[in-house]
Amino acid sequence: MIRGVGYSLLSLGAGSVLVWLGWHAGSANPAVPFTRAAMIVLVLQLTVLPWVLRPVAPNRTARIVRAAGYVSIYALLAALTGLSRFADSRFDHFTAFNQAAWEAEMRDGAAVGAMLMVLLIGGYAVGTLVLTSQRMAVEPRTLAVGTGCGLALALAVYAFMPFGNTSHAFVLAVLAPAALLTAGVLGGRQGAIAGLCAGGTAALLLAALTITTMVLFPGQVDLEWANPDPSAPHGTTFELQMSVGDAAIRYQLGLLLGPLAGAAAGFLGGAFTRPGRVSGRANAAPAG
Repeated sequence: MIRGVGYSLLSLGAGSVLVWLGWHAGSANPAVPFTRAAMIVLVLQLTVLPWVLRPVAPNRTARIVRAAGYVSIYALLAALTGLSRFADSRFDHFTAFNQAAWEAEMRDGAAVGAMLMVLLIGGYAVGTLVLTSQRMAVEPRTLAVGTGCGLALALAVYAFMPFGNTSHAFVLAVLAPAALLTAGVLGGRQGAIAGLCAGGTAALLLAALTITTMVLFPGQVDLEWANPDPSAPHGTTFELQMSVGDAAIRYQLGLLLGPLAGAAAGFLGGAFTRPGRVSGRANAAPAG
C-alpha cells in the first residue's frame, strides 16, 4: 500500500510537470484548451489505473515489464509535450485570413485529436497493466520474448532513421515483419500475445525516441514545408515547425498500427509452432 501511494505521488508529480510545460500560457490558439484537458485526463488515468488493475503477476518479468512500460509511456508524453512546445507553438499567435473559420476548424480537429490521444495512450496503459496482471496469467517467457523483440526492433529502426527521415523507411518495412513473426514463433501457443507485446513496445519506444530527437534537432528533419519561391530562404522556423509536426504524425499513427500488426503477425508466427492435427487415417482402427 505504501509503495503504491508513493508511485501515485510520483506519477502525479511527473504528470504535473508535463502539464505545466505544455500549457502554452497566453496562447490564442483555440486548440490549446483541448490539449491541456487531454494531458490532465491522461495523467489522472495513469495514476488511477494501477489501483484498478491489480495485483501484478507474482514474477520478476511481469514486474519489470509493468514498470518499464509505464516509464516508456511517460517518456512518450514528455516527447509529445516537447513536440507541442516546438511545432504547435507556431499557432499560439496565428492570424488567418478567415479567423472565425480557422478557429472553428482548429477546435474541431483538436477535440477529435485529444479524444483519440486519450484513448490510445490510455489503451497502452491498460494493455501494460492487464498483460502483467495476475488474472491474465501471461507466461513470463511470453512477456520477455515480446518486449525483447519489440525493443530490438525499435532500436534497430531508430539507428537508421533517428530523425524520422524516410530515406531509410525500407528498413522498417523489412525488419518489422521479421521481428513480429519471430516474436510469434518464440511465443508458441501465446504467439499472438507475444506479437502484441512486440508491436506495442516497438511503436511506443520508436515514437518516444524519434519524436524527441526530431524536436531537439529539427534542422535534421526532412524539410516537407519549404517555400516554393526559389528566391526565398529555406529552413525558417515556421518551415521546421511544420515539417517536424507532420513527420511526427507518422509515429503517432504507428502507435495504433503497431499492436494490431504485432498481434496479427504473432498469431501467424505462433501457428508454425502449434502441433498439427492428427489425420483421421492415423486414428482409424486397424482393419480386421
